[in-house]
Amino acid sequence: MTARAIHHALAGARYPARPADLAAHARNRGAAPHLVAALAALPDRPICGPNQVSAAIAGPHAKNHPGP
Repeated sequence: MTARAIHHALAGARYPARPADLAAHARNRGAAPHLVAALAALPDRPICGPNQVSAAIAGPHAKNHPGP
């Protein structure tokens, strides 16, 4: 999955947030089940923003903005 997909799924989320809250937000926005599962599987600690999520899921070299 791409950083763009992650940012789209998390648009409007409030931070800091726990992974379960982000997974629920993404699910409500219609995100793909594999993205929701990846969010739910993150370590249970506060996440400060979508760039932190992208780095944790897509890797440290993920593009950190949604792009054009």
